[in-house]
Amino acid sequence: MQHVYAYKQCQRSNYELAFQHIQDAYQPDLNSMEVQDKHQLAAESKLAAELLEDYFGHKPMREADDKHRKVAEEAVRLYERQCSKDESFLLNQMLSSTERIADHYLLFLLLLVELAEESHRDQQKPSYSARPQVEVHTNFYLNKVIQAIRDSEELQREAEQRKLNWNEHVVEIRQWYKNSVKTDEEFKKYQMSEQPGLEEDIKIVRYIFNNIILKSEPIANVFEENDINWAENSKAIKSMVNKTVKSLDEDSGEIEIVELTPNWEEDREFLRDLYKLTIKNDLEYETLIKEKSKNWSVERIASLDSIVIKMAIAEMLNFSSIPVKVTINEYIDLSKNYSTHKSKQFVNGMLDVIAQELQDRNMIRKSGRGLIDNQ
Repeated sequence: MQHVYAYKQCQRSNYELAFQHIQDAYQPDLNSMEVQDKHQLAAESKLAAELLEDYFGHKPMREADDKHRKVAEEAVRLYERQCSKDESFLLNQMLSSTERIADHYLLFLLLLVELAEESHRDQQKPSYSARPQVEVHTNFYLNKVIQAIRDSEELQREAEQRKLNWNEHVVEIRQWYKNSVKTDEEFKKYQMSEQPGLEEDIKIVRYIFNNIILKSEPIANVFEENDINWAENSKAIKSMVNKTVKSLDEDSGEIEIVELTPNWEEDREFLRDLYKLTIKNDLEYETLIKEKSKNWSVERIASLDSIVIKMAIAEMLNFSSIPVKVTINEYIDLSKNYSTHKSKQFVNGMLDVIAQELQDRNMIRKSGRGLIDNQ
């Protein structure tokens, strides 16, 4: 949804650039020895702009001199070429951003280990050894969850393959531990406790991750530099890390390294196809929305509502294994979470009537194990 929205914004900019191209083509030639008639140039610019408006209005270009038609066609090619570039760029960005969720999930697991290592190094400093009366506490360093993460061969293998580590952030990690973890009252209480059990180990790791790491602005900044969708993606990462922490098996001492999806290649193809189909069939879907929103002009419909409805239509028409009801519910949730406070009801109503229309036309065919056609 976000990347379709971004594409629509790029499309609007390219629209303005196309008309700007026409204006530039009819600017007075300051190097010409002939007198430039500004009024005539303005009139010619208007003619070429009208040809371009025909194109954007999905009409055949009206009759015009070759000169003006050529300028208008150049503007069209400029528009289409730039839109194509934007579509490809945003598609690649969307897929790489999604894949980056898995990288950041692994980096957070590694960060927990790095903070535990720093806690151990901190207690080995001369200020401790020179004062034997100060008791050294290693609970967090020896935490069973931390040890399981540290010893996970799968994590080590994935991190090595993806070249994921915190080697360039040694100084920052020291500061994060000193300023955020070491001074935290819950952490200090855990460090002072006598032989904490598995429940306490899991609880403190989850606490540090959810209440310190994820709420740390300096740490968030590191991830935001590489992920423009960090605010959204961090929610998925939070769920993945917490699932891993809670998965510790006390007998084996092993944890589960969570996958982004059960079948990323299949999901990757779904994302790509949904994005491209929504953009490709924009005009067709907009026409359908117009037909079913008689009391609303398309211009009055919130941009995100329009995009959500078009994506839902694309999904209903092109993905036979997804039930219509599932599609409708998913996109209602999207509108509820990201659009206006009235969007939920509007999107719900629109998708209900559009789905019925498409089913009446026999355009929606659902099939697959456990599915009843068109349900």
